[in-house]
Amino acid sequence: MSTGLTPDVLKNPDVAASYQIVYDLLSRAYWESSDIASKDLIYGVQQAIAEIITALDEADIDQLTQQFATLKPTIEATNISLAKIKDDIQQITKNISTASSVVSAISKVLLLLPA
Repeated sequence: MSTGLTPDVLKNPDVAASYQIVYDLLSRAYWESSDIASKDLIYGVQQAIAEIITALDEADIDQLTQQFATLKPTIEATNISLAKIKDDIQQITKNISTASSVVSAISKVLLLLPA
């Protein structure tokens, strides 16, 4: 009989996150296990999962690095415009709250990729 609830691991389409959930749950099962054979089985599977997660993370980094390299010229050009807006915000809007929010947000973005 189904309760209508789906475990989080089945709702999550992200493979690495799904494996991480299983890894974390296995950690709990490891400490709750009362025999060494079960602990050994869990530990072995956890090691394999850790390798999968590492490989997936490395693939994500490679993909994101390529995407960043493609976007870098656009980011740099945009940041130049953002810096100008930041400097001129007092003339753009007289609303102090808006100006402050814009300056704060732009400052955070500009710190991500300093010139």
